[in-house]
Amino acid sequence: MPRGARKRSETGLYHVMIRGADRRIIFADDEDHRKFLHQLRDAKEKSSCKLYAYCLMGNHVHLLIKEEEEALESIMKRLGVAYVSYYNWKYQLTGHLFQDRYRSEAIESDACFLDVLRYIWQNPVKAGLCESAVEYKWLGCSGIRDKAKLTDPISDFSSLSDTVLREFVNEPCERDHLEDNGAKRLTDQEAIRRLCRACGSSTVQEIGGWQGPQRDQAIRLGIGAGLSIRQLSRLTGISKTSIERVIRCK
Repeated sequence: MPRGARKRSETGLYHVMIRGADRRIIFADDEDHRKFLHQLRDAKEKSSCKLYAYCLMGNHVHLLIKEEEEALESIMKRLGVAYVSYYNWKYQLTGHLFQDRYRSEAIESDACFLDVLRYIWQNPVKAGLCESAVEYKWLGCSGIRDKAKLTDPISDFSSLSDTVLREFVNEPCERDHLEDNGAKRLTDQEAIRRLCRACGSSTVQEIGGWQGPQRDQAIRLGIGAGLSIRQLSRLTGISKTSIERVIRCK
């Protein structure tokens, strides 16, 4: 079936999601996260686009972005090519890393802009990666928190003060934004298949017996493959406390 044309935004604002092909993990360690942020900064500078929020998850990324001198398609192509080249070189792989086509949502109002900002802020909490978004290392949100100093001011879209904005982004979203319809609870059979494939193991029992850095990496890969903390613990025998500790330190 032919792909439909993307909905163009009259404001130039978009909520973008890029995801690993077959939901594969795209950030295995801190170096991968830092490299992607470095290349995001490079793409931002070369295109003169505006960036208001970003969130790097295990197998996907959310961006709140405004095109300026360069079209969104060119920005995303530059970013994707740069990161895939790095990733394939590091892990000695070939072929595609990302799903064929990024998803985008046109943003036409200040209200929608703020709701998407809130949605991105809440993403790691909904995924069970942290109890509070402020704890999550790979999240930047203009006016709230951005350790990488990548985001631009949101003064054109909101006059909310820092304190009020913090309260706002923790309230329920008005609607869903680029919800991952396939991200339903995995069956145990599918979860086992994904976990073993991601870890290069034949059984979850073997993974459950790993210790130290090998076990910690398996936990990260499991979360990145879409397993919940509870399911990962139940299938491997690794305690929820241990899994949560690894995630917090990610």
